[in-house]
Amino acid sequence: MRNFTRRDILKGFAFGTLAAASGGALAGCAPSSDADTAVAETGASAYRFAKRVSEVADRAELEADVLVIGGGGAGLCAALSAAEQGATVILCEKTSAFGGATTLSSGKIPAVGTAQQLEKEDGDSIGACVMDIMRPSNYSVRPDLVYTVVEQSRDIVEWTEGHGAVWTVDDALYYGQTAYRMHTTDGAGTGLTDALIASVNGTEAIETLLSCEMQGLVLDDEADVVVGAYGKNGSEPIVVFAENTVLATSGFANNPDMLEQYCPEAVPAVKVVAPGATGEGILWAEELGASLQNMGAYQGHAFHGVDNDKTLEQGVANNGGIIVNQDGNRFMNEYGGYSEMSPHVLAQPDGIGYLCFTDLQREQSKKFAEWEEEGVVLRGNDASQLAAAIGADPAKFERTVSDYQKAIGTGMDKFNRSHLPASFEPPFYAVKLTGEIRHTQGGMATDVAGHVLRGDGSLIEGLYAAGGCTEGFSCRGGAAYMSGNGLIQALVFGKIAGAAAATEARGSAEVAQWEKTDIDAYL
Repeated sequence: MRNFTRRDILKGFAFGTLAAASGGALAGCAPSSDADTAVAETGASAYRFAKRVSEVADRAELEADVLVIGGGGAGLCAALSAAEQGATVILCEKTSAFGGATTLSSGKIPAVGTAQQLEKEDGDSIGACVMDIMRPSNYSVRPDLVYTVVEQSRDIVEWTEGHGAVWTVDDALYYGQTAYRMHTTDGAGTGLTDALIASVNGTEAIETLLSCEMQGLVLDDEADVVVGAYGKNGSEPIVVFAENTVLATSGFANNPDMLEQYCPEAVPAVKVVAPGATGEGILWAEELGASLQNMGAYQGHAFHGVDNDKTLEQGVANNGGIIVNQDGNRFMNEYGGYSEMSPHVLAQPDGIGYLCFTDLQREQSKKFAEWEEEGVVLRGNDASQLAAAIGADPAKFERTVSDYQKAIGTGMDKFNRSHLPASFEPPFYAVKLTGEIRHTQGGMATDVAGHVLRGDGSLIEGLYAAGGCTEGFSCRGGAAYMSGNGLIQALVFGKIAGAAAATEARGSAEVAQWEKTDIDAYL
């Protein structure tokens, strides 16, 4: 394994060492005689997931410098980054295909100072982007994580371009963003993962294992240090030993029990999530004493079409449409973040709303013709007729429309909405909707080098993490979210964790601390 300085690993970072030591027994895993006696008396297992090396001696063995568990965007970047630093890598994915949540994404990230952005504008800065990302959480999330991804945003665009991705800057000024900085890959999330997968498959130092389900981490017999993981490669029990292990196992949006525990308001949401987002990596880390943060945070989406089972067009609402419940009443300001609005929809009777609009919004819609062809559009020549089509109380819906029409005249409605259309006159249209959950945004805490941290701030030796299984920075809890947060977190910290795991000898790593840089860079 080659040795690099920390600045070789993380261009642009400055590091220090936190006061907390990195030693100490892992919670619930001390191999003491007292623990063994207690296990014998209770008949319980000493570990829920973790096993000692001696406990996996009967399995087929594989070995690499770096083991990456999870083949979504974070895992693919971690594997490529580790290989670039001279490490041999084993990349395990429990499903039959790589891509994970990144494949399902729109392939968008906010990035500052790229060549693509500078063609459109030259007034953006790291500080402005950081503030935009932190604003939805009322600045309660960790600034070191946010600054890290923004500072590395230009690099991650250029680095992924080197692996075949093609980025362009969107013409739209995204909700909550104060600059034209949203970059989209050709082919959206699928195009991005196709490029990364092709690069992984073309890298000799990376061995890939699909349908390889890891079941827990492996600890050294004598010390509480992660030395790999065990599981099944197809039907064959295996153990993979590695100098360092990177968890890129996604979040828990596809784990009903964890969702009920941490994000109960999102349980009835339609799941537009990666099949592998079942949260086991978070549980493995928790068992070893990892600090779990922001576990109630998630990305939702308020515009899921009930009748066509597709994500609808938020622009219809942005351009002046309103959403009513089955009673015919409005219940929120419809001009806002698609994620933040999702729990409001789900809180309505049966989790149902109706996106109502007029010819003004229809003429600007990119999807109305598709909705007509699918037969999901309800119509009414007046408010009473649309109420009948929806099944709402006509008097309530007529009052809702009348109140909105009056608000347009004054420039502000009762929900403080000021982004209003020129008018809201019949004929009226409606499509039935409910809320989605896209992915969770909480998990194990890491430092800015991808080391997994305990509650006391010390690191778990041999263990790194990136992506949806780690502490996000959208909010401390709930559905506050900025477009692109999940993907840029996965890509940047996947690359960072892979490089650190490849270049740090197990036991030599120290907790990495971010130091503030020039927030006006790239102005």
